[in-house]
Amino acid sequence: MTVAVGSLLTTIGTAIVLGYVTPEQIAANSPNLSAQEIDSFLVGYRIVGLVFLAANTIGLLAMRGKTWIFYFVLVLDLVQGIGFLTFDRTSAGLHDLGLIASITTDGGGGVLALVMLGFLVSYRTAWARRRVVTQL
Repeated sequence: MTVAVGSLLTTIGTAIVLGYVTPEQIAANSPNLSAQEIDSFLVGYRIVGLVFLAANTIGLLAMRGKTWIFYFVLVLDLVQGIGFLTFDRTSAGLHDLGLIASITTDGGGGVLALVMLGFLVSYRTAWARRRVVTQL
């Protein structure tokens, strides 16, 4: 349930961030970039954002309890956590709602990945399931 809710929040946050970044914001924050460089950055930024948007929606399937979903979301959220630490939000022109959404999405993904890793190490299996051993 936690993974599904976290995935829902990261999906919403990613959609907000994608709609919030505009060429005008990038130009205001990086006056040394040409219009072509800004457009190229924006195209790449939106492609990466759309990939993350689609990938985050897979996390909504977490309620099914499939092992591959657990590992998929774990890797995705680890990457988002790394993005939280390395992405320069001001150069992308993120302010106000876009900044909050980006921090929540990437930082929240990183925290969720750490929680999932904790349960994976503790239970040694996906979805924190205890294995039942029956004796014959």
